[in-house]
Parts: sequence; C-alpha cells; structure tokens
Amino acid sequence: MQTLRTLSIALLLLCSALCAVRAQGGKAFLKEGDAFRKDGELEKALEKYDLAVSVDPNLIKAFQARAEVNELLGKKLAVAQDRRTIAMLEPREASFATAAAKAFMELDSAATARALCDMALLADDKHMDALQTKTRACLALGDLDGAAKASDAALDLKGTTDTYFLHGLVRYAMHDYKVAEADLDRVIEWNHMYEPAYVAQAEVQLKLYEQYSGPTMQMRTLEKAIEKCTVAMDLNPQSTDALFTRSKAYAYQKEYAKAIDDISRCMALGRTDKAVYHQRALYYSGFGQHQNAVNDLNKILVDDPKDVPVLILRSQCKEANLDMEGALKDLETAQKAMVGDATYGPEDKRKIDEARTRIAQAVFEMNRESDPPSITVIEPFRIGDVAKVSTSLAFVKVSGHVRDKSLLKAITVNGENADFTKDEKDPEFVVSVPIAADVTEIVVQATDVYENFSSDVLKVERTEGVPPTIVLTTPVSTGDQQITLDAGKNDVFLEGAVKDASLIRLIAVNGVNASYAPDRNDPDFSIKVDLGGKDQFTLRAEDQFGNASELVYSVQRKAAPVAAVKPPPAEGTSAPKTGTTGTTWVVYIDNSNYRNFPALQSAADMGKLQKSFANYTVQKTINKKNLTKEQLERFFNIELRDLVRTNKVNTILVGFVGLGRSAAGRSYWIPVDGKKDDIYSYYNYGSLKSLLENYSESVTNTLVVSKAAGTDPSVYELTR
Repeated sequence: MQTLRTLSIALLLLCSALCAVRAQGGKAFLKEGDAFRKDGELEKALEKYDLAVSVDPNLIKAFQARAEVNELLGKKLAVAQDRRTIAMLEPREASFATAAAKAFMELDSAATARALCDMALLADDKHMDALQTKTRACLALGDLDGAAKASDAALDLKGTTDTYFLHGLVRYAMHDYKVAEADLDRVIEWNHMYEPAYVAQAEVQLKLYEQYSGPTMQMRTLEKAIEKCTVAMDLNPQSTDALFTRSKAYAYQKEYAKAIDDISRCMALGRTDKAVYHQRALYYSGFGQHQNAVNDLNKILVDDPKDVPVLILRSQCKEANLDMEGALKDLETAQKAMVGDATYGPEDKRKIDEARTRIAQAVFEMNRESDPPSITVIEPFRIGDVAKVSTSLAFVKVSGHVRDKSLLKAITVNGENADFTKDEKDPEFVVSVPIAADVTEIVVQATDVYENFSSDVLKVERTEGVPPTIVLTTPVSTGDQQITLDAGKNDVFLEGAVKDASLIRLIAVNGVNASYAPDRNDPDFSIKVDLGGKDQFTLRAEDQFGNASELVYSVQRKAAPVAAVKPPPAEGTSAPKTGTTGTTWVVYIDNSNYRNFPALQSAADMGKLQKSFANYTVQKTINKKNLTKEQLERFFNIELRDLVRTNKVNTILVGFVGLGRSAAGRSYWIPVDGKKDDIYSYYNYGSLKSLLENYSESVTNTLVVSKAAGTDPSVYELTR
C-alpha cells in the first residue's frame, strides 16, 4: 500500500514537471519568434510560432502572434483558422470570437462568421463589434430577420454613424426605403466624410424612383442619387461603387452616353465582374449600340453559357441588329436551360415561346424569294428527257436532288411523296413508284416553303429486261453456292465479275458497295467483307436500266486445329519481326488551281502532310495535281485499283491538300472544277477508306489524311 502511494506521488510530480517544461518550451519559442518578427524576418518568426503551438497547443499568445504575422503576409485563411482556435481556447472572451468572425467574412464565409458572432454574443450580449459583424454576415446570407435583430440591438446600445449606417442597409434590404433614407441622412449629417453612406443613399433614391409614379418626384430622386454619387467620387475618385450607382441613375435619365462612360471608368479601375458587363450591355442596348451589347454579354456567357436572363437580353440585341437566326438560337438555348429550373414558371416559358414564334415568322418573311426549285433526276438511267426502264420492273426507283434557296416543303414522283431531309437545303430524294406497262411518264415535282413550284417530266422508254450475270471467282464456291472459311477467320476477300449487255450501276455485298469500274462493260469487282457472326451473305448487281440479280452464299467454317506448342527460339537467335506495313504506296493529291474559287498556297500544308507520313517506309509515291471530279472518281475507282492489284500493295496512304467543305454530316473535297454552292459538284470522300480496302486481298492498311481548308469555320477540324 505504501509502495502504491509512493508511485502515485512520483507520477504526479513527473506530469507537473513535463507540463512546466512544455510551457517553458512554448514560451521560449514564442520569445524567439517575437525577436525575428521585430527584425522583420517574418518567415523565421512563423517557424518559431509553429514550434510554440506544437509544443503548447494552449498558448494563446503564440496563436495571436502567428495570426498577426500571417495577416502581414496576406495569408487570410491561416489568419481565420488561428483566430477561430483562439476563440475556442477562450470562449468567455467575446472579442476573440468577433475577431475570428471578421477574418471569415474576408474569406466570404458568412455562415461561419455568423456562428462565431453568436458565440461572442453568448459571452457578451452587448458586444458592439459582434453585433455589427453579425449584421453584415446576416445580410450576406440573406437572413434579414437576423440582420434586423442584430442592427436594432446595436442601435439601441449606441447610436453612432456605423450603427445607423448598418441599420439603413438592413432597412434598404427589407424595402423600407423611407427609414433607410432617414438613417443614411443622419450618418451623412454626423460625418460628411462617410463615403459608403453617400453610395447607399444613392441606391435608396433609385429604389424610390421605381416606387414613385409622378415625374417630378422621379426626377428629384435621380438628381439626388447623382449628387450623392458625385460627392462620394470627390471623397474617393477610385470608388467603383459610386461610378456603378451613378451610371444607373444616368441610364434612368436616358443619358446613356454618360452611363456608358461611368461604367467603362468602373471597368478601367479594375472591376470586371458579371454585374458590370451586364449593366453596360443594358446601356448599350438602350443607346442603340446593339453589337457592343452583344460583345459584353458574350464575355458573361463564356463563364456561364446557360445564364437565362443574359441569353434573353442577347437575343433581343441580336434581333435589333437583324441577326434573327442568332436571336432564335439564343432563345432556344434559354428555353432548354429553363427545363427543371423552378425559378421560371409557365409565364416565363410562354413569353419565350411567343418571342420564338414572332422571330421565326420574321426570319421566314425576310428570306422570302420567288425562284422555283431546280430538280435533277439521277435514277432511273436517262438519256436527255427519256428514262430507260427495264420491261421486267413493276416498280422503279427514282432518286436525285433538288436545289433551292429555301427549304423544301414537298417532293413527289407521279404523286407519291419522296423521302428527303426537310431541314436540309438542297436535299437528296428517293422513292419507289409503280411502273405499269401503260405508264408513259415519270413526273417529279418540288415545292418549297414559299410555295414556289417546279416540275421535271421524263418520258418512259422500255428497255431489255435481262438481269446481269454474277460470277464469284474468289474464294472458290461449291455448286450449291457455299464457301468455306478457316476457323477463327471472319474477313473474306471476294472477287468476281458481272456480265451484262448494259453498263452496271451497282455491285454490293450485304448492302456495301464493291470496288469496280462503272464505265466498263462486264466489270470485275472486289470487296472485303466481315462475316463475323453471319452464316451467309448476299451478292447483288444492277444494270443501268434497273435489272437486278442476287446470289445468296452460305458460309461454312472449318473446325479449329489442335493447338501445338511452338518451341522457343534457340539461344543466340531472335524471334521474327511483326507489324510491318509491307509494300507501301503514298498518294498525294494537290488541288490549288481552282476555276471557281480563289487559288490556294498549298506548299505549307503539303509539307505538314509529308511529315505525317514520315514514319512509313514508302516504296512508291504518286503525285496528282488539280484533279476534276471526274478525274478523282476515275483515279480511285479504276486507275489506282489496277495499280494496287498488279503490284500487290499492302499499305495505301492518301493525302489531300485543297479546299473542303462539310454539309449535313458529310465531308467533301472540292475538285478544281467544283462550283460554289453546288455540293453535287464536290467529291464525297467519306467511303474512300473502305473503297481502298476493297482493291485487293493484299491491302491490309489504309490511311486517309485531309488538309482541307474550308469556307466554313468547322471544316478544317471535320476533315483533317
């Protein structure tokens, strides 16, 4: 028992000694930090204060000193954290919690500041600084009840310029403008140098202007607002608040030039927040400078593209600037942004709908024209105005395109509605119509949205009705039209020929076009087909008169061979290299000498194109310059195909430099004979890669790179 008592006493003495050493150490570090601080060595002082609080976490003076140094260094977050720690260590001292609240207000953390003010007021419910700081925090949070209680308590405690000023701000926020006006007048009467009171009084006058209906009272409030802001500017020429408020008063007076001048000076002084740009856009709009307004609104929408009020204002400015399509697009974006936002009710959406309808009608009338559509029929095959139709056909496919300045309303063939994209200009159309023996004409009619009408009539002449003959040569098939694939192989390269008395307009496998020469009789064809997951494929050929043949081939797969383990290479030898590109050819097409477009300087783009192929080992380079559409089609359909087959080329690289365009999701190269605004005179290279792969079974790699400079902003990215 005696031993236990002795041990307890020893432990107590040891703890007391440790606490004393720790306290002594913390104070020593604090003293060293104070010395560094006195000499202006703030970073070293911080290190010592850090050691002081780590040795003694209850040393309030060390936290205070560190907060003061961090304040000198501009480290606001560190200051706020230290001041909150001090408040927690000494909750009975209201000034500590108030100082922490002020620090968090500088960080825009009003909720934390309000909580710290409540903590201070628990210790001293009449602490003036805590009441005023809580008033500001509650105003920032929109807690008007809390702000009113705190400002009333501060004013009851003592009537000063500060308490009346805060009381006036609270009454202004609560729309009690008369009391706010009286409070702020008292502040200015007691201290005519109190600059913020002049600006606040001017804001109150602007609100009174909105409440008054008589022109005399309205004029007086605006004059008083301008006067108060001018005095504030005399006290502080750098006051952006005074400039901002005075600009609003000038705008109410329709003095837009003065309003724009004030708000621009405000920006020159460094204030460039959303409110400033929005306000200046309003002034520009009122002053008739709608493009300047659009420029300011664009800067806001960069940060927030779905700001509905800004989108609506920009739409109004664009409409005034006769940019009707831009105005419509902004309203459409605003309407989408309203979805799911409870801020906007049915009335807001109704106004948007009405504006869209009105502007759409204005656009419609602005674009009204009287030119009839221009119809071009591609199918069926025709010679002049005579359509050549096979006697074996009960239905004929009619396709083509219609050019018009406006959108098309309807396209019909012999009274049947054709399929076309109604929101696309110059659309392609297609329809299958019955063609009885007594039908002598094919009548294609087009009507645009302005009821402009045109018609194209083709006489029907019946031709031979013999379908083409299809012969598949590779791979070898059995008599019952069956081919065999090796196990695990899905790709098969098909080759063959089509024989017919007429030219062939289509050779396809499972709907995918094969490679063949369309201007040759009895052409050969080739195509690489993916048969993964399929047990058959359909080979179809059509001649120019619409006679068609189809062959359906079944697919049989060989059984998988038994796997054999390959012995490792002998020591000193290396495994064979894989992944080479084999025989590689590169084709450069340089179109620069345009007939209907400005000439291009293509040397720089050609150099970049050559660099993009620099990693390939090229055996042959083919250079083609200034190709027409017919030359492009013949080169890729016939000439290059025959060269690739003969030389068993494995890799084909194609590079194009010239003009390009994108339309309706398709990308085009413009031949040197291409015509402006005639998309059908361009070369659609979207399927070129698959065409190259169908040249020969030896082709294993293809790459198409396009450096096409476009007449619209997006074409370069779309086609490169």
